[in-house]
Amino acid sequence: MTRYPTPDEYMKAVQRPDCFVADELRGLELVAHPLYGVPMPAAGTSAVVFKAVADGEPQALRFFTRDDVSSSERYGALHEHFTSHGLENVVALPRWVDGGVRVNGRSWPVVRMQWVEGHTLNRHVDELVERRDTASLAALAVTWRDLVARIQRAEFAHGDLQHGNVLVSRDGDLRLVDFDCSWIARLSGALAPGETGHRNYQPEQRPWGRWMDTFSGLVIYLSLLALARDPTGWRTCYTGENLLLRREDFRPPFDTPAWAHLAVIGDPHVTEVAGRLKQCCTPGWVASSGLDDLLAPRFTPWWERTPVVVEPVPVPAPRPPVARPVVTREGNWWAAAEPSAPTAPVEQPARERPVPAGVLVVAAFVALLVFGLLADSEAGAALGVVVAALVASTVWWVRRRGAG
Repeated sequence: MTRYPTPDEYMKAVQRPDCFVADELRGLELVAHPLYGVPMPAAGTSAVVFKAVADGEPQALRFFTRDDVSSSERYGALHEHFTSHGLENVVALPRWVDGGVRVNGRSWPVVRMQWVEGHTLNRHVDELVERRDTASLAALAVTWRDLVARIQRAEFAHGDLQHGNVLVSRDGDLRLVDFDCSWIARLSGALAPGETGHRNYQPEQRPWGRWMDTFSGLVIYLSLLALARDPTGWRTCYTGENLLLRREDFRPPFDTPAWAHLAVIGDPHVTEVAGRLKQCCTPGWVASSGLDDLLAPRFTPWWERTPVVVEPVPVPAPRPPVARPVVTREGNWWAAAEPSAPTAPVEQPARERPVPAGVLVVAAFVALLVFGLLADSEAGAALGVVVAALVASTVWWVRRRGAG
C-alpha cells in the first residue's frame, strides 16, 4: 500500500512556489490563514482541502492522504456522470489532475473543485437555532429532502452524507463535497472503498451501493424537521459531530436523550418520520429504495383506517306471562281462550204505538150521540145501532192486536 503524505507535509509543501507540477495549477494562489499567515487546510478522513484563487475565482484543491480513494478512473467517471445527469449545481464538480503537486520528492494527484462560499451544514443550523429561525429550518428540511431525491433519481449515491460534506451557500443552496466513497453504476464492479461514512449518520454494516444514502438522508431530514418544530434539542443533543442523533441512538430500545426529545415534541409528522427511522434501525435492515419511497404514506387497510363502533345489543324488557287457555267442554279451545268481540246491537223494527182504548171509547160514544140526535125515524135508529156495533167491534179488535 502506498503511503500518502500527511496533512502537515502537504501544508509545508504548498508554501514553496514550485510545489505545483501541472501547468493548470501553477497559476493558482493559495489563500493564507488570516491569523497564521500561511495556507491552512481543512482536514477530512481521507484528504485535506486548500483554498486557492485562479483569475479571481476561488477554487478548492483536494490532496489525498489515503490511496484507497484516489483514482483517476474513479473521478473521471464521476465527473462525466455529474455533467450528463445535470448535477453540476448540487455538487462541487470535481476534476482529476494527475501528478499535480510535489511532496517529499514525488508527484501526487490533486482534485480541483469549485469553491462554495458558505458554511457547513452544522454551522448553518447553529446560526438558525441561535436566531430561533424555525421557518428557515423547516425550509431547509424540505430543501434537503428534495436534494436527496434528486441525486437518487440520478442514480448517484454519495456514501458519506453528513454535516461536514454538505455546504450551504449564501443563497441557501446546498452543495455536496467529498466523493471518495460515492457510487454510480459505472463503478459498481469495482471494490468498495474502505471509507464507510461518518458513524453518526450510518447504520452498522452498511453495504456499498445505490441506496446507501437513504439512511443518512433520513437521519439528517429528521434532525432538521425536529429542530424546526423545537430548536431546544440542539443544546442538549448537538456534540459538534452530529446534528441531533448519534450512533448510540440507532440501537433499541431507543431510550436516549435524543429520542426523549423527539417524543416530547408532539408533532405528528416528526413522530411518523421518527417511527420510520426506528424501523430502519432493525438489525439486518438494508435500504432497497430511495428516501421518498421510504417516507411515502403507507397503505392502510380499510378495517384499520375506518373506526368500527359496536353498538350494545339492547336487552329486551321482560314480557308479562301469557295466560294459559282455559279448556272447556264446549266449543274450540281457541274460541274459549280469546275474548269474544262485543256484538253490535241489532236494530229492531219500530213497532206501531197502540191507540189508547180510552180514546176509542170516547170516539164511539160521540158517534152514537151524533147518530142518536139525527135519527128521527126508525131507519135512523136502526142505523145508529149498526154504527155503534161497528165501533164496539173495532175497539175490541184494536185492543186485542195491541195486546198481541
